Amino acid sequence: MTLQDAIRGFFGAWRLLHFDRTGLQYFQVSPAAFWHSFWAAAIVLPADAIATLLLLSGDPATSTTSDTLHTTLIYLEIYALQWLIFPLVIAGYTEMIQRSDRFVLFVIAWNWSSIIRAAIVLPAIAIFANEGTDSASWGAAIYIVALGVTFVYGWFVARSALDAPPLSAAMVVVIEIVLAILIWAGAQNLIGQAGAG
Repeated sequence: MTLQDAIRGFFGAWRLLHFDRTGLQYFQVSPAAFWHSFWAAAIVLPADAIATLLLLSGDPATSTTSDTLHTTLIYLEIYALQWLIFPLVIAGYTEMIQRSDRFVLFVIAWNWSSIIRAAIVLPAIAIFANEGTDSASWGAAIYIVALGVTFVYGWFVARSALDAPPLSAAMVVVIEIVLAILIWAGAQNLIGQAGAG
């Protein structure tokens, strides 16, 4: 992947953030572009790691984990699983809604949009974690609003890239949320075991 490819991908995602469907024109639709879009995972990794650490530090149940190496490995496994499982599930979903011809474009757009979503959520998580994750103050409100923005943005990316009806696009966001919850729930058990070990 070249720097120009990354810039084009980011700019396309940026245009979609402005609810501009022409952002799709910046994504090259090819097998190479499909695989190159997964470089977004490497770009997002530092922000996601920081966000996870901030959330864990605000949770007394997980902040006492002693085996840092074990916890780090678990986190990396979770991160990789999220990036691998979601496209696999969506491949089946696009077949179901008869949009499989737009699957490659969707994954490319979705992957690059993850950079924008991380940039939106990270500052909100920092504020939220600073006040304590059990707080019901404005920090929690900012976090919820940021999540809401990313959900709407994800919905628009799915609606545009898949050329899907509103409800079908909303299901893409729901699928991502459900997968994240299931993977994270399993990870919490592993992290807890690391802390107890």
